[in-house]
Amino acid sequence: MKIAITGATGLVGSRFFDLYKSHYELIPISSSYGVDITDSKKLNKFLTQKKPALILHFAAKTNVDACEDDKDEDIKRLKKEKAIEAGTVDFEKLDVLKWKGVQSAFGINAIGTKNLSDYSHKNGIKIIYISTDFVFNGEKEGGYSEEDETDPIDWYGQTKFYGEKALLGDFLVTRISYPFGYKSFLKKDLIWTLVDLLTTNDSVKLVSDQIITPTFIDDIVRGLNFLIEKNVSGLINLVGNNHLSPYDIGVAIAREFSLPESKIELTTRAELYSGRAARPFKVNLKNDKLKALGFQMTDFFDALLKIKTQ
Repeated sequence: MKIAITGATGLVGSRFFDLYKSHYELIPISSSYGVDITDSKKLNKFLTQKKPALILHFAAKTNVDACEDDKDEDIKRLKKEKAIEAGTVDFEKLDVLKWKGVQSAFGINAIGTKNLSDYSHKNGIKIIYISTDFVFNGEKEGGYSEEDETDPIDWYGQTKFYGEKALLGDFLVTRISYPFGYKSFLKKDLIWTLVDLLTTNDSVKLVSDQIITPTFIDDIVRGLNFLIEKNVSGLINLVGNNHLSPYDIGVAIAREFSLPESKIELTTRAELYSGRAARPFKVNLKNDKLKALGFQMTDFFDALLKIKTQ
């Protein structure tokens, strides 16, 4: 199968590329290949030439604070086009040509996604969109299923949700959360970042009042392959089994990698993120739907054992 893949140099996309480059014919879409997903004309020309059977869309602007910095200008542009009202974007009113080259959160996460989806819908192929747990506000007790109402509290989460709403035709949305476990030379994940900090710093402050769902990257990419082979459409939480605080994760890493646990200092969300973009408090996504399909995710502590030898 010929798959067009965005974000092939990113943390998760690069792992998919490494593991499945001999299984599929993977066609990278990126500016380094002369294709910008915000440039609808050039993107359509490229895809028309390559004729993929599937689009796998990893690319995103993910720096939460940088996305928040884009918010005012993005909204200004949207209001100028009269395409946003009470936080809802009307994609029918958007002129995607006016967003060519705009590397903002909305430009990449929403317009780029719309351009890819428009092509896939027009040509009768599926698009798989990698979304995020940040589409939720983190206030719900008991965890989030695929049926729960979204309510993003920062511009990153909001623009990723707009990307979900831009999808047409046959599509699959997979929401992932805090990917870890691939020692990429391009970008460090949560685990290897903490290993480095605990090795080199005198102290490391970690939040104790935030709950996240760390997810093993190899599970994400193998889960995606499973969903491709099963031809699943709709919405799936492609996340791990464990719900932990960054502090809990730091302690587990220190113990597993024989690093000084004494370096870890407790802090709060209010202190760490003061003056920065809001983050959801408790985003423990449920993966029951994925399990029911027959795919099992690796326990966080078991995954730590695996990546220790990388």
